Amino acid sequence: MSGPDAGGARAPMEHFQRHLAPLVRSATVRIHQPPGGYPPDGPPLWGSGFFVAPNWVLTCAHVAMRGQGGEVGLTFEGRTVRGRVEWAEPEEGAGGIWPPPDLALVRLLEPVPHACVWLTERTNGVLTSDHVAFFGHTELAGSVMEVDGRCSIAGQLGGGSMVRLGNEDELREGVSGGPLVDVARGEVIGVVKGRRTGKDDGGLAVSVVHLRRLPVPAGPVGREEDDLYQRVVHAHDRHHADRHADGYHLGRTWTDGQGALRHHTDRALTPGRRTALLGLLAELPPPVSTGSLLAVLTEVLGQEPESRPVAPRGWRDGLGLLYDLYAEQHEQSELEHILRYAVYAATAERPYPASEEAERELWEWARDLAADAQLPKVFRNRLGAERSARLRGRPAPGAETGGESVCLGDDPAPRPAVLLDLTPSAWDAESYGWRVSSVLASGDVLPLDEQYDVPADDVRDRLAAPLAEAFRRCDEPGRPATLEVALRQDALDLPVDTWRVPADGPPLGTQRPVVVRCSDRPPPDDEEAEEDERRRWDRLREGPMEPVVLDCVEDRPEPLPDASALRRLGPYTLPVLCRTGTDAGDPGALRKLVAGGFAVALWRREAADPVCKSFHRGTLRTVTDHKRADRLPAAVHRLRAAVGSGVPEAYWSQGVALLHDDPSRPLPGSDDLLETP
Repeated sequence: MSGPDAGGARAPMEHFQRHLAPLVRSATVRIHQPPGGYPPDGPPLWGSGFFVAPNWVLTCAHVAMRGQGGEVGLTFEGRTVRGRVEWAEPEEGAGGIWPPPDLALVRLLEPVPHACVWLTERTNGVLTSDHVAFFGHTELAGSVMEVDGRCSIAGQLGGGSMVRLGNEDELREGVSGGPLVDVARGEVIGVVKGRRTGKDDGGLAVSVVHLRRLPVPAGPVGREEDDLYQRVVHAHDRHHADRHADGYHLGRTWTDGQGALRHHTDRALTPGRRTALLGLLAELPPPVSTGSLLAVLTEVLGQEPESRPVAPRGWRDGLGLLYDLYAEQHEQSELEHILRYAVYAATAERPYPASEEAERELWEWARDLAADAQLPKVFRNRLGAERSARLRGRPAPGAETGGESVCLGDDPAPRPAVLLDLTPSAWDAESYGWRVSSVLASGDVLPLDEQYDVPADDVRDRLAAPLAEAFRRCDEPGRPATLEVALRQDALDLPVDTWRVPADGPPLGTQRPVVVRCSDRPPPDDEEAEEDERRRWDRLREGPMEPVVLDCVEDRPEPLPDASALRRLGPYTLPVLCRTGTDAGDPGALRKLVAGGFAVALWRREAADPVCKSFHRGTLRTVTDHKRADRLPAAVHRLRAAVGSGVPEAYWSQGVALLHDDPSRPLPGSDDLLETP
């Protein structure tokens, strides 16, 4: 060996073992049959896998396809969950032989917190290290346990489709599907496929670049979720960028571990800069096609790039290819090409619109880094001129591809709704009174049924028939009526949208929009305060709304402003609460919002991810995409339906609640339930 590791692999191996190996282990899973059918001594072992993005596991096809109906069981960190195979290639082996790529993607069927590995973004230069580590699970003396080992790369098979591993450490049965990690670079480069035939012959692994063989969508791409490859790698890069930027939680990240490795010291991008850039690129729609991405690289490089063994599909792939091509170049030249690539990505033709914020942030990152690195002023001026010229000449999304932009907003015209007044009994804390009404498009309220002193355990069963009748009256084909739930201030967090009414039906919030109204909202202090509240409601209906997270600043819990300070917020402000579902949350936050005169607000009842960035980002995108308050009920409904369908990109919204309380349509007789003896 030569270069910085001339003294052997001991230094990077020691660093890897101490700082990065724990991160790999925490992201590695064992795969077995779905929960519920295995014997008392624990689930049998089919193989291993690892999290590549939130709620996505990469493994071998021959491991994942052992399940019936495409479902598998996944165990990690003492937790067992179900997963569904979303893609496998091939879907079955011939005569027990599974040809390459022998990869599968498994989607979790419920959101759970977990770690993720760092996938290499390199295209050509994946196999640049002599020493790698493998991780997985094996069975020994009747028990399933974690196993890992270190070995060398002995060569390649099938033109780079598979990697031959040395025999330094034994690859035991069960490690198939586990991650193969480049020790010197601190990144996952492959998936362990299995042992070779001889006792001392080592094993085989599949390069992770073959993940790009995921099917390309046949039709127009109107959103990130239409392309499985893009949705997974974007989620991967956002995950690591969020954790790198998070200043509140002190856990070590992959970027921290990579920062102490030697391989990046002579490169233009430090691990931190690379993580930030990939996170910014992940906020953009993908390239229109692989051809358009290669055209961008050709313009930046001044020559056509080679892209073996698998062509790049996304912005991260292009960056990796560009990064590899400058392994021997001067740092400044490499940085200039990377910054131009970032500007080209920020101004590229889109399959669907990008947010102005995402494009602006990427441009500002490139501009500021060029200044901080003291690149020549002529280059910085050229960078800005290229950006302006490309923006002027860029076609509208879908203009040439025939694709259609997705309209996320609904018709704001008044529609029928169902109103459920739900109030604790004044004389029995363990019982409720309720009234079900239909709200006509004109705003008139037609009471349908009511009951008093219903035991709390019986409320849902008693509501099944009245709600079914109300929904039948108000639903339109393809347009389910909104359920408005009127609750007292101290019960606004009641998760009615999760109720199954009837008991064997799906949650209400996945069937239709469900919003919360406040049945004991205090009257305004005077006419001026009443006018302010009405004006705020009107402004939010006109839009565009301005979402503001009030109880979390830079991922740190913050106390809510008092009522007077809340009233001074701008008329387009949409309050967002991030911490209500945590111990650090303000228990009186919702009451303060009501006292502050707000009729619309978003919050989450539970924090599925201790890092808040995904909730902040998802809320901002949802609010800005829909612009007006009257579109939020349908938007939240879509999110709940997506969570119920197991869509990982929607898991950030787990437990989201919406206050949507029209002051121009006061609740009728909301106190009657308490006054009836």
